[in-house]
Amino acid sequence: MSSRTRSILIFELGGAAFMVAVGSAMHFLFELAGGWPPLALIAAVNESIWEHLKLAFWPGLFWVGAAPLSAGLRRREVLAAKAPGLLLTAVLIVAVFTTYVTILGHNLLALDIGTFVFAIVIGQALSGFLLIGGAFQRRAFIRAGLGLLGLQIIAYGLFTYIPPNHWLFIEASSGLRGIPVP
Repeated sequence: MSSRTRSILIFELGGAAFMVAVGSAMHFLFELAGGWPPLALIAAVNESIWEHLKLAFWPGLFWVGAAPLSAGLRRREVLAAKAPGLLLTAVLIVAVFTTYVTILGHNLLALDIGTFVFAIVIGQALSGFLLIGGAFQRRAFIRAGLGLLGLQIIAYGLFTYIPPNHWLFIEASSGLRGIPVP
């Protein structure tokens, strides 16, 4: 294994640990801050599936933006490669959660946490694979990745404050969606 590959794997594993730890802490941040509306952008505002996707997305983006890079990586390449990984993480959270809840008829905290960790690890693995493969050193891939990342940022911002009337955005226990109104 080359030193570049090893550095990328360490970076992605560190990112996974960061995402799990920070995302878990962010689960309660909005409520602890008294429902401060600007914080709703990055913290879960209710128990809908959508709000839990933010708990993986924003820590993943923060990690890529702030963590030191090595192995000759450039920030824009890492950001571009992170976009498909973060999207896969979200898709896996939705797919695994809805599948197991459909089978069991209810959710279990241990499976919720396991789903969160599993999805993050797989998403980080995809980002690492893309970086190791070198595809995101090409300009077209960098542009596509950054565009995909931009779309995700817009979606998380927009649908947090203006959630559609769709099951993904509705809190199962209360039927509410979006930021709770005091």
